[in-house]
Amino acid sequence: MTNNLRSPNWSNSTKIFVAAFATILLSLAIWRFQSVIGPLVVAGIIAYILNPLIVMLDNRTPMRRGGAIGIVYGVFALLVFALLTVAGVTIYQQSAGLIEFSQIIIVNGPEQLQAFLIKPISLGPWTFQPNQLAFDFDTIMQQLASAIQPILSQSAQFVTVAASMTVGWVGWAVLVYVLSIYFAIDWPRFGGLISDAIYQPGYRQDVKRLLSETGRIWNGYLRGQTLLATLMAVIFTIVLWILGVRYALLLGVLAGVLDFIPFVGAFITVALSTLIAFFQGENWLGLSPLWFGLLVLGVGIVLQQIEGNWLNPRIVGGALGLHPLLVMVGAIMGSILAGLLGVMLAAPVLATVKLLGVYAWRKMFDLDPFPNLEPLPVVETSVPPPSVEPVTSEPQRPLPDA
Repeated sequence: MTNNLRSPNWSNSTKIFVAAFATILLSLAIWRFQSVIGPLVVAGIIAYILNPLIVMLDNRTPMRRGGAIGIVYGVFALLVFALLTVAGVTIYQQSAGLIEFSQIIIVNGPEQLQAFLIKPISLGPWTFQPNQLAFDFDTIMQQLASAIQPILSQSAQFVTVAASMTVGWVGWAVLVYVLSIYFAIDWPRFGGLISDAIYQPGYRQDVKRLLSETGRIWNGYLRGQTLLATLMAVIFTIVLWILGVRYALLLGVLAGVLDFIPFVGAFITVALSTLIAFFQGENWLGLSPLWFGLLVLGVGIVLQQIEGNWLNPRIVGGALGLHPLLVMVGAIMGSILAGLLGVMLAAPVLATVKLLGVYAWRKMFDLDPFPNLEPLPVVETSVPPPSVEPVTSEPQRPLPDA
């Protein structure tokens, strides 16, 4: 007997309407509460990066996951606090000194540069006389100084503004820390929740494959890029300190942060280091400002080449599989949509969109969505098979008499 109380299925038009309406509501919610998206994303990234340590303690020690989370996040908080305490004062002083140094460059830079350009430059048997060029360097540098001076005069208030924003940043940091702990607690359930939410007969293996490939993309980028940025910050700080470049610690921290920005970050780091080396004056190597600046420029280019050709392939690997031009365009789009966070996460987001797009494209043409991947092992699902009642033969009833 058919169950007439069963809820009827929706028609295709109703499903399309509900899906479109839910997408519009979700987009409006994201736009309206976009200020909350950043802390949520940062909290999720921290939980994702720290999850392997939690899993290692959970598997290799008698403690349960809750205790492992408490230890890992406690050590993480102590390390962050120690780094901010030790390096905070130095970075603060170097930031204020760099701003003051930038103002000195803008004020006195035109005269120093013009005096430098008057001197002849000898390269072997050739002598180059810059003052023979038909350029009015004095006028050009004065116009450049007048254009940049208002910006730097406002940037002189950076220290005061940063101090007034400290309380707000501490509040956001505590919120991110607490949210990240909740993410870490429920992290093992996320994969199963997603798989169960979109489970349809025959698609569970596709969902597992997509989740596995997505995890490979984000694991390779976030953990690998974080390790690479930390390594580059340490290397830049040590190398610039050995060369005698002023503000080496600040430039090293800046190199690590800007390492998350494709292409542009490396250019800014090397250019700023070269500029400071050129205008700082004396150096322990006894080189002229030109040759000292060229030395720092050459060292910066070499370090960036080592990172791009040797460190990056071994640490980050080919997890993204994106063309460099696509990464650059994605970084520009990410900066428009979400600022600095959008620039940092543009590459893995694009790689994830590419993965889903290729899957949908191949499914539309009835092709294998994962042609180059080995099949996943068949795992028994927890869904019990439908029960079948045994068929019993009933005794034959005698036919009625005619």
